[in-house]
Amino acid sequence: MGTESVRPTVKETDSPQIPLYDGKQAIERAYQQAQAEQTPYFAIEDYEDGYAITFDLLPAGKQLAPTAEKEVKTRLTHEIEEVVGDESLPTVEVSKSVNDSLGSISLFEREESARRVARAVVPIVLDEANWTETS
Repeated sequence: MGTESVRPTVKETDSPQIPLYDGKQAIERAYQQAQAEQTPYFAIEDYEDGYAITFDLLPAGKQLAPTAEKEVKTRLTHEIEEVVGDESLPTVEVSKSVNDSLGSISLFEREESARRVARAVVPIVLDEANWTETS
């Protein structure tokens, strides 16, 4: 991919529906389904203390190309700063852990805040043009 920036082939308004899973059992079932189907897992997860965004490309045997990973991190940082800086959007402490195949961003008090951040990266994470085989 060189030094060009990542340009998703899908407009953010056309992003795939991001599922919401409520509770540990629903999350585990969805993750097991992704593994069985060898597809990526990307979801908003509803826990007792807030909402998390999780993605995992490993069930599909893929990882993000370095340029795509960098773009995901940049977009996440920007969106998280926007949400945390907006007094109308309450948050608990928000943290992120992202690498070339896994991402966890949590916790948001509101589903809408989690969705806002997820929409910023889903076009990159789920675009197969941004994937490479896992090493």
